[in-house]
Amino acid sequence: MRVNISELLADRSAVRVIAYSEALEPPTADVTLAGPVEGEILLANTGRTVSLSGRLRAAADLVCGVCLAPFRQILDFPVAEEFGRSALPGTGASGGRAELGPEDFVVPVAPGAEVDLTEIVRQHLILALPIAPRCREGCRGLCPTCGADLNRGPCACAARETARGKDVTDGTDEATI
Repeated sequence: MRVNISELLADRSAVRVIAYSEALEPPTADVTLAGPVEGEILLANTGRTVSLSGRLRAAADLVCGVCLAPFRQILDFPVAEEFGRSALPGTGASGGRAELGPEDFVVPVAPGAEVDLTEIVRQHLILALPIAPRCREGCRGLCPTCGADLNRGPCACAARETARGKDVTDGTDEATI
């Protein structure tokens, strides 16, 4: 979805609200989206720039990083960007300073330019994905010996190890405790 923001840049009091609903391509190979990404996006002139802000929601089908079970997680995430008129070549916002200021994070756009909301939403969706997805709090994972799902109960390895005098939960020998 592309939006022309030239009107917003020209009018200091301009505000535009967009009801966003779009089916996106899966952001990564191991994540699929169970429906469209939906929410509301606000575009507003802030004087020198156009501010884009909003809150979006998507259902993602993930794989638990501990037990490898598939599960669905609702992602509720903010979007925020700021756009301004393009600067002339060689006249960057930092002006040769060593430190970055707020103006250095404004995305430059040419007069009459369009903003690709789909790409902005896709980038924020990727940032909202968990680094190490968990199917639930306290997921016990897989047995390192036989690969059994320990969320379903102890595996046969646990019974054998306990019979030999080892505590399989922390790898210590019970006789030395």
